[in-house]
Amino acid sequence: MMNQTTDALAQWDKACKALDEEFQLSASELPTIETAKALFIQLVGRREITQEAANALMFSLYFSGYLSMLVAFKRQTPDFEVPDYLQTHPVLEASNRWAQLATDGHLLLQLAQPIIRDTQALLDALN
Repeated sequence: MMNQTTDALAQWDKACKALDEEFQLSASELPTIETAKALFIQLVGRREITQEAANALMFSLYFSGYLSMLVAFKRQTPDFEVPDYLQTHPVLEASNRWAQLATDGHLLLQLAQPIIRDTQALLDALN
């Protein structure tokens, strides 16, 4: 069991590195990254997923955390201007691209369902 957790942690670290390389975004600087990491590990659990699926899942969690911060800002300051490019945000598009490359897309879709629902609810809240 420890080896499977170690594998999931290694995939998380590689996905964070991919995010940094692709967007120069340091996942460790986000206030919600530890929560996202815990969710990632909980979702993946003992399943074996491809690195492409891990990247897609991690990027989705990152984007969901980003949207959560925007919702918090919007609630705190109602005149806060939400970026109008959210539906085409580069991290969201990269998550979709990684998902399309994953040979285990069926498993990724199953794992990502709660994230997809939460992301849509957050986007609706930001409208």
